[in-house]
Amino acid sequence: MIAGMDHRHRPVLGTLAVLLAGALLLLALLGLGDHLAAALTAGFSRGPDGGPVAHEGFGGLAVGAGLLAFAGCQLHAVRGAGGFRAADAVTLLRSGLLGIFAAGVVAASGDLPVPTGVGLPLPLILLAGVILLMDGLDGAVARAGAGGTSAGARYDETTDAVVLMVLALAAALAVGWWAALLGLLRPGFALGARIRPAWRRPLPDSRRRKVLGMAPGILVLAALAPWHLTPWHLGEVEFPLELLLRALPVALGLALVTFSFGVDIRTLERPAEE
Repeated sequence: MIAGMDHRHRPVLGTLAVLLAGALLLLALLGLGDHLAAALTAGFSRGPDGGPVAHEGFGGLAVGAGLLAFAGCQLHAVRGAGGFRAADAVTLLRSGLLGIFAAGVVAASGDLPVPTGVGLPLPLILLAGVILLMDGLDGAVARAGAGGTSAGARYDETTDAVVLMVLALAAALAVGWWAALLGLLRPGFALGARIRPAWRRPLPDSRRRKVLGMAPGILVLAALAPWHLTPWHLGEVEFPLELLLRALPVALGLALVTFSFGVDIRTLERPAEE
């Protein structure tokens, strides 16, 4: 943000930045689709038989998924966008990378039936790792500058929720649709706060919340890592060992998030009961 800029122009600057970032994302997914898809999926997607199929860039579904993930991160503006600061630019970059990741997940999944039981290519895992690491970067930039804003905090929280939702949907493609619950708990809590006034109270800082907030993303990446196990056979019965082992960290992440929200809800409800 330019020093001395009128406060009334700051939301305009943020809007222009979001529109420019969205246009660049669309250009990357369409104009550079062949090269980008090849880099993220190692040049191949999977056919119905699980075998490699020559890749021809991002299809319409992949492009739509990428744009939807990016747009979801901008929902903070519905509650009123504030001044656009350097920390917000970091979050905006993070949401653009998330759009590319979402498109890559759809492209890599190909025509495999759900659950695919397989992981993601290493470039996509590394990209997701960068997106998770950037979670703390915007806060560091805000502290190094003029400090954060309430709008910037909402932007970061919204992006965190969408990141977890995209990772949960990626896990759902691999291990089953139940994994999508991992990304639905935070929106469910926000919806509950509209009905239950006690849930709108501010929560005290908690190391437990910070640790358990990071753990699910790491566990999902472990579940989606590009490792492979052959099925285990007992006589003529085949057990999908890889699918089961991939489901375990996702289930653990879901249990941790459920526990964390349960503790927070109990804390919020306690004053109301007293």
